[in-house]
Amino acid sequence: MILDTFYEENTEIIFSYLPAWEMFFSMHVLANPEHHASRKNWALEKEKSFPELVARIKELGAITDCWNFIIDSHKWGEVRQMEIHEMLFLLRRENIYQWNEWMEYTGNVMSIGERNAVLEVMEQYYDLAFRKEEILLRAYIRRILREEKENCQKEGMWAWCGRVHPRLHVEQDAVLFLKNHEFRIRKNEIDRVFITASTFVVPHLWMYRNGNELEIVKGILVEREKNEIPKDLVWMFKALGEQNRLQIVKHLLNGICTTQALAREMGLSEAAVSKHLKILQKAGLVKKAKRGFYVEYKFEIERIDYIPYMFYETMLQKQ
Repeated sequence: MILDTFYEENTEIIFSYLPAWEMFFSMHVLANPEHHASRKNWALEKEKSFPELVARIKELGAITDCWNFIIDSHKWGEVRQMEIHEMLFLLRRENIYQWNEWMEYTGNVMSIGERNAVLEVMEQYYDLAFRKEEILLRAYIRRILREEKENCQKEGMWAWCGRVHPRLHVEQDAVLFLKNHEFRIRKNEIDRVFITASTFVVPHLWMYRNGNELEIVKGILVEREKNEIPKDLVWMFKALGEQNRLQIVKHLLNGICTTQALAREMGLSEAAVSKHLKILQKAGLVKKAKRGFYVEYKFEIERIDYIPYMFYETMLQKQ
């Protein structure tokens, strides 16, 4: 829903309220509540009211990129301005090949059964848990966006962007944002900027580029945090803060991937190795898969890349 459009030099700036974005990121929060302390009370209330539905949202997070597979896709522009019911109608009409175009950036492929399960949960979540809430959020977020649009015009768009998040830095000719590594976008490469706001995106910085377009989501803090550190960050540091578990990580990276082989290599019992692997798995550092008679473990190296980003994001968060 486009609220207003204006130009700054040769750049079109579009302020929009995006109900589909807000719904998907609310599902992202439910799938990974430990990293969203600013929405902890909301997530607990939803889980209490809809326990089976929230359990399915968490379960399907693994095949939906934690429910970002629509809003992080190169096809997002096709549905960005749609109402939620319009978007769901479109997705229901698409075949499995079209669905997997949404999944392309993840490198994963959905089966027809997975597609049906994901669509069913999306529709149930909207009908049972989010439809009425979205009506309330709509009025609030639209008011915030109108205020931010005035600020953006007064300050200049790039100067305004510099206040969106501590990890977003604006230079004379470029915009820098820090995630697992530094991203640099030259201003003269951007012709159109979509700006929206979300009550769920905190503490993340969301900046998405597609060609000459840029999308920026400003976070709105609706629950006051009590200086809390996200549990998933705590679990990760705890998991890595033990000598045997660090040795397991080293062996996994060198191709030793079963409980039996790790136990032989380290001189530990299989039960002890299994206990360590469960801790690493809880922290999201290890995944397992059945291979014949054995279960093989794989270290998720990209999680290590995210540690500086998560640490920086948490420590810079304003109280």
